[in-house]
Formats: sequence, structure tokens, C-alpha cells
Amino acid sequence: MSMISLSSLEKNVSAQIHEIIASDIFGEIDHVVSRRLADLGFSKGMPLKVIAKGSFGKGPYAVRLGNKSQFVLRGPEADKILCQIVGE
Repeated sequence: MSMISLSSLEKNVSAQIHEIIASDIFGEIDHVVSRRLADLGFSKGMPLKVIAKGSFGKGPYAVRLGNKSQFVLRGPEADKILCQIVGE
């Protein structure tokens, strides 16, 4: 079972969240960022799909979470979300 960060997912590939990982880029507030993502619904097992990417395939990332919710994440937040591609 291979994991890939949300920021590395290709557009329109179905995946599900495996975990939210720590990131040094946020320093002391990393736990706050992780909690905020969880509060928005980014939690283990939740299906998602990247529906759009910024210029040159880099952030920001438009994400469909579940069947209805849509969010836009910056690159550092997208890097924190590890996913498994559905069907692997």
C-alpha cells in the first residue's frame, strides 16, 4: 500500500486520506494546522479528489472532499495530507 501526498496526486484521481502528518514548515503551530484540517473534514478514510491545480501543476490545490465539499489548500497544507489512491 503506497502513500502519496495530496500535492502529488494527479487531477481527477480518486484517493482516500490515510493520515495527516507533521510538517516542520509550520513550526510550533503544526498541531493547530493539523487540527484545523481535521475540523474541515480531512480525516482518515475520507475520499477526495484534486479537481484543479495552480500554474505548472503546483498549488493552490482545489480538492473535492467526499461528494460535496470543496476546499482550496496551499502547498504546505496539501503536503501534510497522505493519501492512498483508490484501486491500488
